[in-house]
Amino acid sequence: MTTIKERNIFERIEKEKILNELIKMFGKSNVSDRQHDLYPYSYDMTEATPHIPDFVVIPETVNQIISLVNFSNEYSIPIVPYISGNNVGGLTIPNEGGIILDMGKKMNKIVKIHESMMYALLEPGVTFGQLKKYLDKNHPNLKYGYTMAPPYASVVGNALLSGLSNLSGSYGSMADWVNGLEIILNNGDLVRTGSCFLSKEFKPDNWFARYPIPDLTGLFLCWQGMTGIVTKCAVQLWPKKEYNMGLLAIVYGHEECAEILRELGRIEVCEDISAINSEIAKMTYGLIKPKKFEKEPDYVVLISISGHTKELLNAKINYVRKTFKKIKERVKNKIFLTNFFTFANILGPEFRMFYNIPSVITPLYEWDGLTWIGSYANPDHLGPLMEKCYNLFKQYGIGPIIYMKSMKSSHYCVFRPIIRYNKKKEQAIVEKLQKEFLEVMLEHDCVPYKTPVWMTERIREMCDPNWIKLLERIKNAMDPNNIFNPGKWGL
Repeated sequence: MTTIKERNIFERIEKEKILNELIKMFGKSNVSDRQHDLYPYSYDMTEATPHIPDFVVIPETVNQIISLVNFSNEYSIPIVPYISGNNVGGLTIPNEGGIILDMGKKMNKIVKIHESMMYALLEPGVTFGQLKKYLDKNHPNLKYGYTMAPPYASVVGNALLSGLSNLSGSYGSMADWVNGLEIILNNGDLVRTGSCFLSKEFKPDNWFARYPIPDLTGLFLCWQGMTGIVTKCAVQLWPKKEYNMGLLAIVYGHEECAEILRELGRIEVCEDISAINSEIAKMTYGLIKPKKFEKEPDYVVLISISGHTKELLNAKINYVRKTFKKIKERVKNKIFLTNFFTFANILGPEFRMFYNIPSVITPLYEWDGLTWIGSYANPDHLGPLMEKCYNLFKQYGIGPIIYMKSMKSSHYCVFRPIIRYNKKKEQAIVEKLQKEFLEVMLEHDCVPYKTPVWMTERIREMCDPNWIKLLERIKNAMDPNNIFNPGKWGL
């Protein structure tokens, strides 16, 4: 989909010398330049252009990574940080070759759970499943937000890329939950951002906030690893409430679904409000190519509510029902509300996966291709976005999959059309459809996240040129030899 500029990393140092230096740093069993080891790092499930790395290394300590950065900076060798490999968007594909730094294998420690200040200090390899299991066993009064993704997805990776969770309806993007970072800069300096900056030595007990000091953390959030290598991340935890309820809205119509996401978010009593088109709901039963039949609803909306007491939970439920009744009057009875758990009991246990996350819709992974344009969207534009993208799915003969979420009390929303496909047979058509999705979403002021290279090329053409200049100045200052994940955002 895009042309990658080649970089000859062996101009200043021979490949054999690089390999020997890497073995000295990481040990022979943690370094490889063999094609069968490199190949899995050269691609992902999306339409992003594959590119094979020259080496892969598996670090275990921060000092090993510091040595690698100093060495790579001296010889201008690219380093691409890699954790679990399930990001969608080609974010860890080594566009200019170099070294894959696989931090998911051995840098996976939960360094600290601070009970009173409610944060977790984590290494990059900690997964959502690992964190949930640890909290349930050792800190049952605390919880983190979990995304609709496999349990082996990285918590830190999701936070650094401003992902979402099942608590985003109340608390927003996961990047907002980051209290501080430990980062290795291009010159090998180890720096920590946030409240932990007060100590000259590493201490795990003071990572409670990013403010009121200058917020240097932002230099590393949503940058796709282009400004430094994050080795620790402190994320906010939340009190686990004893009483929980799920409601389910069944919806006819695009604008009607948009109305529910906007209005229920604004009343500030729902932890999460997520919407999917009805075809996705049918996938939970293992249907590979589900279809929506005439007179079936267009969307289902999952509404999560919780409270520390039964009285508080019931008050919230009543307020949701009252608000829902007003919406129903406005949209002329095209929406219906029911108890999620009652509905799930009728349909079967598979449907509960939408509530019991982290989890994954298995049919999404039946083929080797999976891609989407995730975006943060203007809530007022949801209706046209849904209708236009749904029609594009039909036009291209691809089963529609649309996922949406109210974020931070409807200050903004997530809008994400998803494509699963056969790479060998459908790559070209998916590339065309993705471009059409992007144009529709940019037309309606969406801001894409986890952006692949081809997408940032288009965004650069239309965005504020002074924003691009500032982006380039920061990148040049933070990484003058362009060793950190080069090629992203056209940098």
